[in-house]
Amino acid sequence: MSKIQKKRVLPFDGRVLVKEGNSVKPDTIIAEMTYLGERPFIIDIAGRLNINLWEIGDYLTKKIGDLIEVRDVIAERQRMAVKLEAHSPVSGTLEFISPASGNIIIREKVDTDEIGPVIVNCSKKLNVPPEKLKLYMNKKAGDMVEKDGEIASKPVFAGLGMEYCRSPIFGEIVSINSEKGTITIKRPVEERKLDAFIKGVVTGIIPKRGAIIETEGEMINGVFGFGGEKHGNLGDDIIILDSALRRDTFEDYKGKVKGIITPSINLFEFKDLFGNEIAKGITKDNDTGVTIILMNGFGELEMDKKILKKFEEFNGMLISIDGRTQIRAGAKRPEIIVPL
Repeated sequence: MSKIQKKRVLPFDGRVLVKEGNSVKPDTIIAEMTYLGERPFIIDIAGRLNINLWEIGDYLTKKIGDLIEVRDVIAERQRMAVKLEAHSPVSGTLEFISPASGNIIIREKVDTDEIGPVIVNCSKKLNVPPEKLKLYMNKKAGDMVEKDGEIASKPVFAGLGMEYCRSPIFGEIVSINSEKGTITIKRPVEERKLDAFIKGVVTGIIPKRGAIIETEGEMINGVFGFGGEKHGNLGDDIIILDSALRRDTFEDYKGKVKGIITPSINLFEFKDLFGNEIAKGITKDNDTGVTIILMNGFGELEMDKKILKKFEEFNGMLISIDGRTQIRAGAKRPEIIVPL
């Protein structure tokens, strides 16, 4: 038995939900984050200014790293009496300039107050009765709209001009209220939650990102695996096979168990089930929902008797497994963790 530590970290800053000293279970949510998905915008500068691809650097008004607001002039060219301009469709940062393609890339900037939902009173903005707003709508419920994009518009000055109601954020039009004349818009975001993965105690906090979980127990490494993190009772949610995994055996257990620990599998059957993941040198989650861990490797191998006896001792216990494997630089082997 030894001390086992797992560093659990979100991919981006978020909120840590546990404190040092807290006891956790594998499914305890220790941190969470809202992923805003900052989109890259590719803008054809050469096409907009009618210049050669490699000339774009001569006409840009911004450089890499500059912050840009929506509708800012990002490139301009004086052509006789006509001034050609390229405007940014989004607020963000100039990330890349490509003289080979004549394009630039602006990475969208997203503020937390743009997550929404936000309510826009288009009836008031356009000075029309709420029940008449639908006559002026340019978008419908379910449509996506860019930040500063037109939601509704109304002719003014006897049709010589237009009054616009614009969206303050990029998002989906969730609803249109014809009684109040309002539009509800919400940015699509992804909520990510991070669990503890193992049963143990929080021994350290990583500000805004996660925590260190420690347990006493046993860690057993497999040779090769496929599939992500799972936890459950050994013998029930996660099963042990004493001989090579067969396709028909896998099909029987699929949907019934979270993981299968087996001595081996025929390489051709593995490729038939999971594709040619082994050639990539890195494995990840799979569509079957079942994590596979090979203790011996590929072929027709039986489980080592000492390992099998150890698993029998752990039968019925709560364990955690991770089948993800990296067999090249920075090698990572499948893990079986048994808190004791």
